[in-house]
Parts: sequence; C-alpha cells; structure tokens
Amino acid sequence: MTLTATARSLLLVFVFVFFSLTFYLYNNSPVYLTSVPQFSATPHSLDLGFISKTYVISLPNRDDRRKDINRLMDALNFTNWVYHDATYANSSFVQSFLHHVQARRSEHEDYSLQDTIHLPFSWPEDANNQSYAYPAHGKSIPFAGAELWTSKPSPDITLPEPMICAEDDFRLTRYSVDMPQWRYLTSERVSAFHSHLTAIRRVVDDNAAAGVSLKREQGTLQKNIVLVLEDDVDMEIDIKERLQVLVPMLPYDWDMLFLGFCWSQEINHAVLEDPYLIPKKNKLYPSFQPRCLHAYALSPAGAVRVLTHLRHEQFAYGRSVDLATEWLVWGRRVKSFTVVPPVSIQRKLTKSSITLAGGAVWKESLEEGALGTKDNGNEV
Repeated sequence: MTLTATARSLLLVFVFVFFSLTFYLYNNSPVYLTSVPQFSATPHSLDLGFISKTYVISLPNRDDRRKDINRLMDALNFTNWVYHDATYANSSFVQSFLHHVQARRSEHEDYSLQDTIHLPFSWPEDANNQSYAYPAHGKSIPFAGAELWTSKPSPDITLPEPMICAEDDFRLTRYSVDMPQWRYLTSERVSAFHSHLTAIRRVVDDNAAAGVSLKREQGTLQKNIVLVLEDDVDMEIDIKERLQVLVPMLPYDWDMLFLGFCWSQEINHAVLEDPYLIPKKNKLYPSFQPRCLHAYALSPAGAVRVLTHLRHEQFAYGRSVDLATEWLVWGRRVKSFTVVPPVSIQRKLTKSSITLAGGAVWKESLEEGALGTKDNGNEV
C-alpha cells in the first residue's frame, strides 16, 4: 500500500509534533530541572544554588583556620560570605553570663541538695509565635532576654565548681565525679553559645535591613536562605549537585537544615521522598537529635524562631549551644531537617578550645572533601 502525498505530509507533521513535545516535556520535567539551580529567579547570585549569604564563625586570631576557609570558599565558588567574629572564652562578659545563669537557677529554691530537680519554666510569648513579621520595613526584631545581659550588672552570686549544663527545659542534676566532660558548663561553652547567638542575631538584622519578608507560603520554596559555618569544616566537592535534589523536598515552613551533625542517628524518622526527585548519594530526614553546629542553614523565619528561643533567660547559656538546638528540635520547637550522610564535617586538625581533656570520638567522613578531607576522629 502506498501513501498519498497528503497522507505522507500528515505523517511527517505528526512525527515532528510528537518528538518536539517529547523533547519539551523532558527538558521541563522536575527530574531534569534538578540538574540546574531552580531555587530562585536569580540562581546565579546564590551559592550552592540556594544560599543567599554565608556566615563563618571564627575567632579573629585563627589565621590558620581562616586561610583554609578562604580555600574552601574559592573551591566551591562561594561569592557572598562573611566572617562573624567568634567570642573569646576570656571575654569579661562571659563570666558575667555564668553569674546570670546561676542567678536564674537559684531564684526559686536550693537545687544543690537534690540529685535532680525540674525548675519552673515557660517559654516567652515571642517564642510561641506561629508566624513572624518584622515591626516595620527595615526594622529588626528588638533585643530581649539574655541579649540584654551585656548591659546589666553581673549578679553578686557564688558560682558552684564545677557548674553543670542544664537539660530538657530547665532540669538540673547535681554534680558527681562520674559525669562526662560534656556535662560541664564552662566559659568555653558559654563563648560558643554567644558566638552562634550573635551570628543568628546578625542574620535576623541583615534580613530586616534588606527588606526580607518572614512570610511563608505553601507551595513555594523559601528564599533568602542563609548558611552558618564554623571555621574547621570541609564539604563534599559536589555538594551543590547533591543539595539541588534535596532542597526542593523541604516543606514550605521549615526552619533549620543540618548539612552536618554528630552524636545522633538521624535516620529515626521516615525519609523524605518525591516521585520526581531522586537523590543519588544523600537523603533528607526530619531531624532527630542532631548535635554539632558546624554547618546549618536557616530560613528567614527560622532564624527568628531559633533566636527567640536561644535568648530566653531561663534557657540561654545554661548548656552547650548544640545541646540547646538539639532540645528545640526534639521538643518540636524548631522544624528541622538533616542531610544524611552529612555533606559537611569538622576537619579536627587542631584541638578544640571547647572540649576538655578526655573527650569522646565521633567519626565522620566525606567521599571527596573540597579541601581533601576523607575522615576525621580527633577529640570531639
């Protein structure tokens, strides 16, 4: 059977339309789109495809670590990042903070005579907000709670030796010689808490100054996401490609995203899945009990939520800052997610100024670190 000229023309048109439509759908499918940054209308201005700005917490005198961070930022093509000066443990106000913490603990009853005691506790009103908004365009959230301690006199109160970290909301346990070192509340831990708290405050203020909205809309990806790093990290060389598949899975109202963690099995909750997004090397889980704050992202409203909790006077500086965020995650005060396995780890090439002698070991590894890191294992 031979086709007429008209039939052949129609067949050619059909074939052309079929292949053109197939090509269009393939190139515009969600799976294909995950291979390029699609998290903003201006993807080329975003680091890792979704980060608007990165804050690196680092002591001003750690030239060795800053040199390595500069190398890391260059290797991963970060363009919008700044150092946030960390707090020295011998700063005068650090001791004052310890006195404020002890004053809050002692104002109700003598807890030192009991093995364990739950002191009265309640979250402030601003920490219970379900939605946040800046007071006015360009105006940030006012200072409150423990943020005001630097302008107040140090309470005249004797500090116990050693001081012990609080747990849960406000639970205290009496000291015993068998306590592990991470239970000690030291000047180094208070200074680390202050470093992260002021970094998050800086994020909140910078967002306010830039006119960033704290409103979250269902069905849309959040913008103006920031990354907070400590100065001893390395990252997977292909971290951008890995995260481009995972970030679109986040719900619209997420607060915090851990790119690295320690001392937790972060696979206790059901993994996030999407029929159009197929992760190759890492998966995304609702956070379980992540510790270590060497690499985490914050949404604009998430930064405000974390700030309003960490600065609460009954909660601030009374424990390690990563134990504070861990409790906020565990208590569902913060909506957090974790990348597993981590795409950022602590290099631990030098001794930590926070950990006392005898610290335990948490092993981490990268497939191919941008700085050449494969694994670590010094004291945590």
